[in-house]
Amino acid sequence: MLQSIYRLPPSTVSKSWYRLAITALVVGCQQAVALPVRADSSVSTAPTALKTMLSNIDAAANGRKLPELSRYYSPNFTTSDGLNKTAWQQSLGQLWQNYSNLTYTTTLQGWQTVGNGYTANTVTKITGVQKMDGRTLNLQSTIQSRQKIVGGQIVQQQVLQERTQVSSGTKPPTIELNLPNKLRSNAEYSLDAIVNEPLGEDVLMGTTIEQPVSAQAYAQAPKYKLELLSAGGLFKIARAPGKSGDYWFSTIFIRPGGMTTLTQRVHVIKGN
Repeated sequence: MLQSIYRLPPSTVSKSWYRLAITALVVGCQQAVALPVRADSSVSTAPTALKTMLSNIDAAANGRKLPELSRYYSPNFTTSDGLNKTAWQQSLGQLWQNYSNLTYTTTLQGWQTVGNGYTANTVTKITGVQKMDGRTLNLQSTIQSRQKIVGGQIVQQQVLQERTQVSSGTKPPTIELNLPNKLRSNAEYSLDAIVNEPLGEDVLMGTTIEQPVSAQAYAQAPKYKLELLSAGGLFKIARAPGKSGDYWFSTIFIRPGGMTTLTQRVHVIKGN
């Protein structure tokens, strides 16, 4: 069976370490469309202090300087996923143990003056490589989020969109994932996850995982079972979760030349 040809490293999926890259650090990354367009939301008019702060956060993160980085986060910092500052620091420390060379690149997309502070909208790209059990795991993540900044510190963070990919092997599958970013609870939806490369004589195995986003979920091991696939992808029609909130939808593909996991955040809103 394929598991004996190319065994999936347990921590690649069963431990959600790769998800720590999503909210453990980033200043947040949201496209400008998430905010109403106003005269003061133009990037060109953003305060110098705000742009400098984002640049300094990237520099501290790329330099793995946690004390310096922590200065930009309020003691009362919270995220939409339920993390507080202590949990954030612990998650980030664990992430940096796994990945010693993460690179963070943050781009400001929009801003607003809110009370005595700002709301900043950014796109952050994260890349990194981890060596594990003789294999090289490649991480690529793009996150869009919104931050509330008061007194030069981030007080709140809300992740609005994210995609994280982890791949390994000499020829990992290239996945094209078609999945809405937003679903209504209990509504029918379709998920298409296509492997772009021709399979030839290769065996392909895969599955999908659905998990509610929460602070506890970062330490939980989602259960999954790989299926032998007769086609070059996964094509699924299902119903959205009945409970509103954010969910991680992950697709996993393994072939003799490598494996790829692609995770997307989906917002489930209350149905009519």
